[in-house]
Order: sequence, then structure tokens, then C-alpha cells
Amino acid sequence: MTTTETTLTITGYSNDEVCACCGKTLVHGIRLADGRIVGAQCFNKVLTKPLTYGGKSYRLGAEGIIKYAKIAEFYTPQAAMKRFNVYPEMLTFQAA
Repeated sequence: MTTTETTLTITGYSNDEVCACCGKTLVHGIRLADGRIVGAQCFNKVLTKPLTYGGKSYRLGAEGIIKYAKIAEFYTPQAAMKRFNVYPEMLTFQAA
């Protein structure tokens, strides 16, 4: 297993933007570390691989991605860990 897999990191939240993936007008934009703003559905279904737990794959869903983006935007990593139990590693996903 190689550790040089491409990753995508959520760095913030933005509203009233245009998706860099499909071109739709967004109500909830997800800001990525590479500067792109994408929609929660595109990020969840198109741009990332499913997460695995106990040998089964799952996805967070658009509402979970929006929650993570808002936490990344409005809280420091220490506050996010303390208040929401969201660690910085949880904001990084494997690219599809």
C-alpha cells in the first residue's frame, strides 16, 4: 500500500458560489485546500472515495460535508476538537 494517494482537505465554507466541478449555482459551497469551491454532493459522490469502517464502505452525505465545512470555517482546530469532536484528520479525504 502506497501513502502517496491524492487527498482533498476541507478548509472552509462559502455560500452563493458556483461549483468548480459541475458549474451549478451553490447555496452551500465547500472550500478545498487547493482553492476550489465545490458543492457538497459533488464532493461526496464524485470527487472522493467512500470511507470504510469495519470492512464496509460508507459516505458522510451532503449534510455531513456541509457540517464539516462550517466547522472548518468558523472554529480553530482546537475548538473543533473540544466542541464537536472533529479532528483535523477527519477533514481530509481520498480523491477518487
